[in-house]
Amino acid sequence: MNKLISTLVIIALSASLLNGCGWRLRGSLALPADLGAVHVSTRDTHGELITELTRLLRSSDIDIADSAAAGRYSIAVEQERNQRRTVSVGSNALAAEYELTLEADYRIVDNRAAGEPQVPATARVVRSFNFNVNDVTGAAAEERVIRAEMRRELAQKIIRRLIFVSQSGPETAPADKRAADQQVKNRGESGHGKTAV
Repeated sequence: MNKLISTLVIIALSASLLNGCGWRLRGSLALPADLGAVHVSTRDTHGELITELTRLLRSSDIDIADSAAAGRYSIAVEQERNQRRTVSVGSNALAAEYELTLEADYRIVDNRAAGEPQVPATARVVRSFNFNVNDVTGAAAEERVIRAEMRRELAQKIIRRLIFVSQSGPETAPADKRAADQQVKNRGESGHGKTAV
């Protein structure tokens, strides 16, 4: 009986020490308790990225707001890009390795700081994998698993940016930057002033 109690005490102390030093399981995020409800919007309202974002927020006990007005912050995913390119070719002139790239252009909007333009950002995840031409079904299954992991990492990057913005205040563009962005917008150009994450 004493051995069982001492084992439980050691486990509890170890868990406390790991938690106290900031160690966390891979993929877990520490969201501030005062973050409030978050509104998430994308062009594809039933897409895999918005599903992953809402899953991560809910797993951290963050409420998902139905509208931007109901949320303290908004995550607005403006565009998603998914690319696959051949990295190497085997002796049989077939693709032997692919590089997968998943990107999302997004904005974190502090709904209390109305009128301040938010700096757009781009989250990007890149992975490569070997493609076995002799096992196309297995290679396709591996690619699906890798893409799911990439999507999870992309969502984590966006949420880490949300944490940063919530702790540092509104992430707004300086006045001269706003004027320059307005000129670009008036000319109909795009892609100006993005911040890579």
